[in-house]
Amino acid sequence: MTVPMLRRTPLQRRGFLPRGAGLKRSPMKRTRGRTKAERRSEWTEANGRARVADRSKCCEKCGAGGVMHWHHRKRRSQGGTWAPSNGLRLCPPCHGWVHANPDEAKEHGWLVDRDADPAAVPFEHWQWGPVLIDDDTTDYHRKGEAA
Repeated sequence: MTVPMLRRTPLQRRGFLPRGAGLKRSPMKRTRGRTKAERRSEWTEANGRARVADRSKCCEKCGAGGVMHWHHRKRRSQGGTWAPSNGLRLCPPCHGWVHANPDEAKEHGWLVDRDADPAAVPFEHWQWGPVLIDDDTTDYHRKGEAA
């Protein structure tokens, strides 16, 4: 049976770094695109989240209430923005389903191809069927209706 060894003296800091000296971040990290604060201010200024929250108080896929996630119809990696036409409010189970089933989600408009404009692609709303969203208002436009 092995007995763990107990230390009677505290560990000493040794080496080339003096106590309290931290490593600086690489300048490459700062020059690669925008910072998190700059990205956050992009959607705060445009009021994208606020407009989507005003537009819908429940999940836009199933109609459930409670905690909602912001969902990008056109993924951010594909050039999607925080614009209201690109955003949906989805409950966590629906949000997970949309990302787990991208082909079926594209058929219903919950996901949009990288070349498509989210404002021009209708999505299947749980209550009103296929609707379009624009960035100027907080209303839905039924497919075929004038905006």
